[in-house]
Amino acid sequence: MHICRISKRYPPLIGGLENHVRSLSIQQAMGNNQVDTFIMFGDSTQEIESNFRVIKVSGGRLIKWMKSESIISIFCALSFLFKVYRQHKKYPYDVIHIHGDWVEANLARILSRILKVPAIIHVHSGLNKSKLYRFFAKQSFAKVNCVIVQSTDLYDEMTSLGVPKSKIQQLHSGIWRSDFHLRKTTSSTGPLKLIAIGRLHKMKGFNFLINAISQFGRDEVCLDIVGEGPEKADLQATASKSKASIRFLGAIEHSKIANLLSKYDAMVVPSVVLEGQSETTPTVILEAMATGLPIIGSEIAGIKDVVQHHINGFLVPERDTGKLALSIKKLVSNPVLQKQMRKANREASKSFDWSVIVKKVDNAYSIAGVSQNNL
Repeated sequence: MHICRISKRYPPLIGGLENHVRSLSIQQAMGNNQVDTFIMFGDSTQEIESNFRVIKVSGGRLIKWMKSESIISIFCALSFLFKVYRQHKKYPYDVIHIHGDWVEANLARILSRILKVPAIIHVHSGLNKSKLYRFFAKQSFAKVNCVIVQSTDLYDEMTSLGVPKSKIQQLHSGIWRSDFHLRKTTSSTGPLKLIAIGRLHKMKGFNFLINAISQFGRDEVCLDIVGEGPEKADLQATASKSKASIRFLGAIEHSKIANLLSKYDAMVVPSVVLEGQSETTPTVILEAMATGLPIIGSEIAGIKDVVQHHINGFLVPERDTGKLALSIKKLVSNPVLQKQMRKANREASKSFDWSVIVKKVDNAYSIAGVSQNNL
């Protein structure tokens, strides 16, 4: 099967979507597929497999003058449209798989109509709630052959926009599970070691986490926060007023995450829902699960899809510093529960390996109308 994948962003840019696009492309290319991944931002020279190409479209320099994200998306869509059309004439595609939002959904249906090829839109983040957005979204998503979403909340949002349930495929992102190994023991002496990973943005809720950690002494809990972002200075200022042990480690290459996670006892994901912004399922949760780390996460979006309360972690209401601190305290005081959660998470992580996820993607292609002979 000849797959055309389209994504504005690609590694070495850091982010869950970027890693998803690259990893899925690599996994699909391991089979009998030829994968062409078209990008606007990122490195197109790092892939060397003969059946996996990264093709960078021109126009990235012009985008720095554009201030509207919608205008940027439309510009990118037009650039991709012409590039993919020319490539299809040389080497026809069997399926178009685009990662994005309503603008990219329109690109998917236009390419599908022009090239007479099934097209999929893959949505990775929560949808905007504004009336204007919903007007455009209703005209876009329902007309694509298949919509892939990464949480039950997104599934429900798509049905509310008029997308038939038969055209929606829900799946999480994936991990290279063999890269992660179960941490069999926790910190028998010293404080409980917690890690939080993500862009330092208000949506990640790190300010609530810092306030929760501040209720503990240095001998009980320590927290390391990995990432960079616009909220860093404010978060550091808040942390400096606390007597708790809180460190900011900055951004860390994704290739080093597996080794990093093995040094901790649990992961905290205190994300919150903002106007027009929400989590799906952060990949770092799946990677932490593969390492056997209990997860303490907000009871929102894709987080609640993979964290079972008191089974492999704890779910707490978003912005609830008190209950967040209480969940951390339960881990501190119950090493037996920690051990049970480690085993549960390692077992659950099997379903997130890329070899499993790619089969679910094939099912989405089948829903879209890709010939069974190509799957």
